[in-house]
Amino acid sequence: MKKLLMLLLIPTKLLCGCHFNNEKEDVTEYYEELSKTQKIEVLPADTSVETQIIAKSEEISDFIFALGMEHWEMKTLPKESELVGTFQLSQEETIKFGENQTDGELYPVCEMICYGDIPFVMLKVADMKMTFKVSDTTMEYLADYFR
Repeated sequence: MKKLLMLLLIPTKLLCGCHFNNEKEDVTEYYEELSKTQKIEVLPADTSVETQIIAKSEEISDFIFALGMEHWEMKTLPKESELVGTFQLSQEETIKFGENQTDGELYPVCEMICYGDIPFVMLKVADMKMTFKVSDTTMEYLADYFR
């Protein structure tokens, strides 16, 4: 009986242990994915022409760190939101099986849409949109790019 009980408890403990995922690990995944960015274009709301390009790896790292993603909360975008601008993140395509190098061209992989007067950001990746409430410090940092 004890052996049967132990056989049931061990898999249960393993499965429950895998279920409890630390939220910081998820944020680390975002940082890792965004750190692959090779160019960030700053596009104000009233134009489709970039006003600034961030392309140096140190500047991109600083930008991603300044986002403070560990403080982001997934929320619904308020109706009174006004678009301020977009950050378009680009990188080279992934090397596929049978290839030994990329074509060197950068492709948009993510858009970060910023709104004025409210600390909200929308991430658009492929056909998926996620809206986050960000800290006031993060919003100030992002809004400075559009002034």
